[in-house]
Amino acid sequence: MKRYLPLILSLCLFLAGVLACKKDKDPDPVDEDPAMKFVRILDDSLKDKGFGYSFAVYKKDQLIGSGVGGYYARQVEVQEDKPVTLDTKMQIASMTKTITAAAFLKLAKEKGIKTTDKIIDYLPRTWVKGPNIDLITFKDLLTHTSGIIGMGENCRNGAYTENVWYGLKLLIQMGIRKENHGSSCYQNANFGLFRVLIPAINGLQFSGNDENDALFALRAYEEYVQKNVFQKAGIVTDEFLTNSFPTPTFGYDFPYSGEFGFDPGDFSTTTGGYGIYLSASQGVKLYAALFSTENNTVITQDIRDEIITNGLGSYSAVMPEGKFSYHDGWWYSGITVLNPKGFRSVWMHCPEDITVVLFTNALRNGDGLFPLRSEFYQDITSYVLWAFSQYKDPNRGKRARRVNFHDYLEHPEPH
Repeated sequence: MKRYLPLILSLCLFLAGVLACKKDKDPDPVDEDPAMKFVRILDDSLKDKGFGYSFAVYKKDQLIGSGVGGYYARQVEVQEDKPVTLDTKMQIASMTKTITAAAFLKLAKEKGIKTTDKIIDYLPRTWVKGPNIDLITFKDLLTHTSGIIGMGENCRNGAYTENVWYGLKLLIQMGIRKENHGSSCYQNANFGLFRVLIPAINGLQFSGNDENDALFALRAYEEYVQKNVFQKAGIVTDEFLTNSFPTPTFGYDFPYSGEFGFDPGDFSTTTGGYGIYLSASQGVKLYAALFSTENNTVITQDIRDEIITNGLGSYSAVMPEGKFSYHDGWWYSGITVLNPKGFRSVWMHCPEDITVVLFTNALRNGDGLFPLRSEFYQDITSYVLWAFSQYKDPNRGKRARRVNFHDYLEHPEPH
């Protein structure tokens, strides 16, 4: 027996080594987060469709999945097609309004200002205050019920001319009609005014020199958003109001015609209601920080509740799966032609503390909306609702009939 002992010991050592190696090579499987199915539904329905997109999904404060496809610049502008990545910045358009709302509410809480307070005392003293401007509250601006209906007085939403310093000044000088105060009229200028109000609340003294005041107000707005929103969320970004350099992200038509794309350019003089550029990886980190119930690094739960409950820079949809909060973004060129070009985007906070951000740099022919359309969804917001419902209820067991998820939206029009 003794002569076999070395052999037996060698065999035992060999088997131990084999088992140890197998343990290293074949670890116990890790349970996949069920919400990964939501990620796969998004990815499967977006990929290989011929347009540029990027999306990312957080559960609470953790990234659980993402997807990209298409190009942010094409051969017609550059020597070779440039693929979209998670770090490709896109124009988020009116998704900016949520950021502005969060920045104001954070500052207002610090300064003891209520949303029901009037804005008139924070406007530049040299601005002429037209009829009934003294009625407008901060909440009126945040909910588009201020009575401002644009320079054409027809509630047509304005962009550049109404959102530069002189445009905002003129709107205040024009005043509002009493009968319009309290009525809904979606205007970028409502949020553009916070580019003036946030600096004023924070102590900026206006000199009466429009050129200097416009510049100082812009810098103060940018600095406050950068330090108190972006950096608090862990996002480092320079010049977030300008397109990527040296190769910008272009907006295209869909199906792609081969034409030159659309470069939105610089929004340094008009931001507040629109104008910020973010990548999907930055965007989902930011909006998850704003709306995840376990994250108070940027805003506290009472501010979060105020945004969602009162619709301050946000909208909502209620489905059998629960309540969704969101704000979409839409930036375009040539909306009156058959093949408009541009960007469509959305952030959405879903049940189970899931946050999704989706960007596309293409608009479909005809109506200039999200490139995809089906019998279940018409645009980017209802598309995300549809995808979430497929994750939670793939056989539509909670619905007795087929539905168009667009019908769940509080405000189905594009923003």
